[in-house]
Amino acid sequence: MLQLSKADKLCSRTKIDQLFNKGQAFVVYPLRIVYHIHAKTSETECHQFFINVPKKRFKKAVKRVWLRRRIREAYRLNKALLPASQTVAADIAFLYIGSEKKEFAVIEQRMKEALAKLAEIIESHDKCNAAQS
Repeated sequence: MLQLSKADKLCSRTKIDQLFNKGQAFVVYPLRIVYHIHAKTSETECHQFFINVPKKRFKKAVKRVWLRRRIREAYRLNKALLPASQTVAADIAFLYIGSEKKEFAVIEQRMKEALAKLAEIIESHDKCNAAQS
């Protein structure tokens, strides 16, 4: 059973700022994925993520929490799609850009697409680092 641990969550303010300053992004509607791939600083470091659902589009906290839980569950179920690299790790932000609530099946399908695309990017970045070494 896949679980999300504290180590999977991106909490550091400096890492989040670096993610949005140096990171790249792509859209798999209704998600916008911002990512920053960096060299691992320790063996235990892994891919970290956080989720944002805007208050501007969803005024009630209940709806924002409902969406965050669905996105987190979709990530938890499919995080195995991301490659476990020895040299690089990724910081990932999942930003919900849709204007209405989507069903879990739609969110999960889009999450699978996003993680597959992100896996390709991480693998190509890992190969570039291996070639430079």
